[in-house]
Amino acid sequence: MSLEKPTKIWWNGGVSDWQDAVVHVTAETAMRGVNVFEGVMAYKLEGRREHAVIALDEHLERLARSAALLHLPMPYSPAGLRQGVLDLIRAEPSDLDLYIRPTVFLESGAYTADPSRMRMGAYITSYTRERAPLRSVRLVTTPWTRVDDPAFPAQSKSGAVYSAFRLARMAAVRAGGDEPLLLNAHGTVAETAGAAVMAVFSDRVVTPPPEDGALDSITRRILSGLIEREFGIKVVQRSLHPEELHEADEVFLCGTLDEVAEVASFDGVELGRAEESLTRRLFEKYRAVCTAAGPDHTAAQTRVAW
Repeated sequence: MSLEKPTKIWWNGGVSDWQDAVVHVTAETAMRGVNVFEGVMAYKLEGRREHAVIALDEHLERLARSAALLHLPMPYSPAGLRQGVLDLIRAEPSDLDLYIRPTVFLESGAYTADPSRMRMGAYITSYTRERAPLRSVRLVTTPWTRVDDPAFPAQSKSGAVYSAFRLARMAAVRAGGDEPLLLNAHGTVAETAGAAVMAVFSDRVVTPPPEDGALDSITRRILSGLIEREFGIKVVQRSLHPEELHEADEVFLCGTLDEVAEVASFDGVELGRAEESLTRRLFEKYRAVCTAAGPDHTAAQTRVAW
């Protein structure tokens, strides 16, 4: 991300100056990571003073589900947060794409599910992001496994879980990789530290189901539809054993920030990367859906003029 410190932030109900958004160091979100968040991309439309926010309503609905799983009352409705995203984009427009992060956090009320005894807060940040070509990554296994049910609700996108992802990422780098493959307690594939895994075989694409510890990825949902409609290939959710990644024709990762990223190698063994691979064609198709600037909105876009 190229903008390390924006000047504006949506903070507890309205756009504020960045430095005005503060919590005490003893707030539950600081002490125990009690928060839920979403990552949303907004693509700058060519030749227009406008961004297209991708799957905004779906992300905010998932944010509310994450909060419910952690017994956190939502301080603002999805509609209120949706308006907050639009207001923030208009308050600090950019000619670059934006990575937007709505977050709901617990300020006080450590061990209670009583909303009357909990003080909640919310903020939305927006960071600029340079548009990049298709990324190739080296995927490696690490000693760290995916924190999932019953240790922690796997379908809650929480800052607390990303503390574990941080350790996995550091282990991957030490092992000479770019991204860690996280297995679940049964030894099958869950996800990476922030992206879904999809393996391409001759007649199907296989990806782990949510019950295997994979976050129910919104980007994966969009891509699955594209794969079946545009390329006529069936997408199947089933348990995926790590050794199957070596047997696949190709493997790719997907997520809000990753978009589509091809896996060049897994545990040091190179994987298939044909010039006309599904991964490359899918990346181009997905990017076209996100950046479509014509008068007709694609279903995934929420247009924001500034």
